[in-house]
Amino acid sequence: MKIGLSHNLPLDTVADYFEGIEVITPDRPLEAFTTEQLHGILPDLDAFICIADTPFGKEEFEIAAKLKCIGNLGSGFNNVDIEEATCRNIPVLNTPVAVVNPTAENTFSLILGITRATVRYDRDLRKDGVCPKELLSYKDMTLSGKTLGIVGYGRIGRKVGELACAFGMNVIHFDPTSSDSVSLEQLLSSSDVVTLHAPYSSKTHHLINKQTLSMMKESAYLINASRGAVVEENALVGALRNRTIRGAALDVHEFEPTVSQQIRELDNIVITPHISTNLAEVRLAMLRELAQGIHTFVNTKELPRNTVNKKQLQIKE
Repeated sequence: MKIGLSHNLPLDTVADYFEGIEVITPDRPLEAFTTEQLHGILPDLDAFICIADTPFGKEEFEIAAKLKCIGNLGSGFNNVDIEEATCRNIPVLNTPVAVVNPTAENTFSLILGITRATVRYDRDLRKDGVCPKELLSYKDMTLSGKTLGIVGYGRIGRKVGELACAFGMNVIHFDPTSSDSVSLEQLLSSSDVVTLHAPYSSKTHHLINKQTLSMMKESAYLINASRGAVVEENALVGALRNRTIRGAALDVHEFEPTVSQQIRELDNIVITPHISTNLAEVRLAMLRELAQGIHTFVNTKELPRNTVNKKQLQIKE
């Protein structure tokens, strides 16, 4: 059996799952296969593990004629053509558990960074070298007693809600799959902080746009740690420039890997470079979650719990 990895990651933590299996990775540590290199190895692979920046579409599936299983290192999976995989009876696995705590923690670092102006104060103090004597600052906001609106109430959204309760916040959520969901309009109009954790799809593309941003309070903050294109960047820039919302904090960006000049120039935004799960300990936990799932499928033919297209494959059967 042969397994390919799109990136050369340390395999020590998953050695027990890959025992007796040939693992093919790029030559240098942390390097990624080019498209040409990837297409060169795909015909021989039984399984493949990729990261979000490696597209796996119909062309790749056609080349990988022996492929039995594919894993995507992340909770999102929009880089993999799920419909094509299902047509070919190929399970697609993701890492829904390993990403939960790290993403929730980073979400709260973004919330605190913008609502308590940690980033702005750090930036100003480094420049001026003087602690400001502000007796009554109206620039920032405490969290206790405020309302957090969570858009997307899966594992990550619920974990963020737990952390918010520890800060004394009131929590509401919007999620079409949840029985106690409020409407999106109700959430946006009543929340002091809106945080996005919806998976990216055609339905959530530009979910936050000029119209939905206009529903938010002028004193509210927007947080995005899901996918960049859930937010229409131009609309957000307009809202921040015109102060129709108070501020935003983004870990993801619509035009990644590029972050636009208009975003970088804003003074009421905190930006980080898609880092919720880039810690080594998290990446390796994600890799182990995938390796365990692939091992289960290969050895038992049972679809593991982290199979994205599990229902579709079961219906086909």
